[in-house]
Amino acid sequence: MRRWIIQARRLGRPAALAAVLTLAAVIGAAWLPREQARLDAQRQALTARRAALQPRAPGAVAADDGAALAASLPPDSERQARTAALLALAAELGLPWPRSEFRYQADRELGLAQYRVAMQLSGRYGALRDFVAEALRRDPALALDSLRLRREANGTLKAELAWVLHMRAGT
Repeated sequence: MRRWIIQARRLGRPAALAAVLTLAAVIGAAWLPREQARLDAQRQALTARRAALQPRAPGAVAADDGAALAASLPPDSERQARTAALLALAAELGLPWPRSEFRYQADRELGLAQYRVAMQLSGRYGALRDFVAEALRRDPALALDSLRLRREANGTLKAELAWVLHMRAGT
């Protein structure tokens, strides 16, 4: 051992640096193929998962997918009750709605209909947030199309909400 120390002192720092770098290269050469194989396996797994998540091409949608969607929607005959429930929820949460607009649109070929409800509400932010969350929770076929918030000079919050009630047409 003493002999190695004397030899290292005689060769100096460049030789010690070369020895350390050579040792690092040998360790890297042994470790690198295993790490590369592990990364390749991870890459293949991610590629497979990404392929499973890719949306199908528009032409690849099965014909019964539309029928299954339509069958899962509430019938058109429940439109008034669903609208009344939405308006009642706003009143229940203390949100006055001085103006609402309604528009019905049906596609008989697809068997689907939409009932658009535009509401103007005013109230606290928390109450408006609770209203949106509860309305979406209670009616799975309801969609919030747009939401616009505006704070008035007196501090009240005005909200313009556009809802879409999805349903089966003509039932």
